[in-house]
Amino acid sequence: MWCCLVGEEEFRVVVEYPSGRVFSRILEMISSIVDEALFTFDSDGLKIRALDPAQVALVSVSIPSSSFLTYDVVEETSVGVNLSNLMRTLPKPKKSDRVVFRAGEDFYEFVIESVAVGRYRYKSIEVPVSEVPEISLEFKVRGSVHTSAFKTALSDLRGSGTIVFEASDNQVLKLAAPEIGGEVSFSVMGGSLIELEVDESSRSSYDESYIIKVLPLCEITDAVKIEFSSDQPIRLTFNLPSGEVIEYLSAPKA
Repeated sequence: MWCCLVGEEEFRVVVEYPSGRVFSRILEMISSIVDEALFTFDSDGLKIRALDPAQVALVSVSIPSSSFLTYDVVEETSVGVNLSNLMRTLPKPKKSDRVVFRAGEDFYEFVIESVAVGRYRYKSIEVPVSEVPEISLEFKVRGSVHTSAFKTALSDLRGSGTIVFEASDNQVLKLAAPEIGGEVSFSVMGGSLIELEVDESSRSSYDESYIIKVLPLCEITDAVKIEFSSDQPIRLTFNLPSGEVIEYLSAPKA
């Protein structure tokens, strides 16, 4: 079953997203994890789930149909996208640019609606469905930090090799980089910490190169939810105003 006809071409999927900059930053983040991904469109919206080759990081993206200006998807459709090629060739849209995504039988295209309209077509690829089991984790530390402060902290600790997340009470969340002697503290009093719940004093180390992969998301959200326990994976969640949710899991450093 085909969704619609544009000109002489038939498309299974035609969706329009209001902010090209936001969509681009989401794609940029995913492309730092994997070179290719499966975009699945169903009646609820767009879902992308990808596990990096080293099986250290897992990203899950959910964009509800209500977040799109136009959402024409008659039946569930999965599109294999070569992200490395896409990010090399697709111009970075501006915040006010609209992005139209269309997918046919064996191709997909992006249309960037700006002062001028740009159309970029790509061949769909076969992307194996990742057999990623649902992960059930109990986090002893749960907090939220302003992304502006989180971005500054990651930039200050960049190149350290390891970032240690630590919290012992509900007042302060610390990020430390032992290799370079750096430390950043988030607190409610300082204005960087929105909330923090600590069930148990926790400390865990993560590969800095994986944590900084979320930097593009810090540019499009106001807050990041941080959840971790001692020597357990960390989960970073970014919620956008229109209902989009990006969850990022990274395993602790051995």
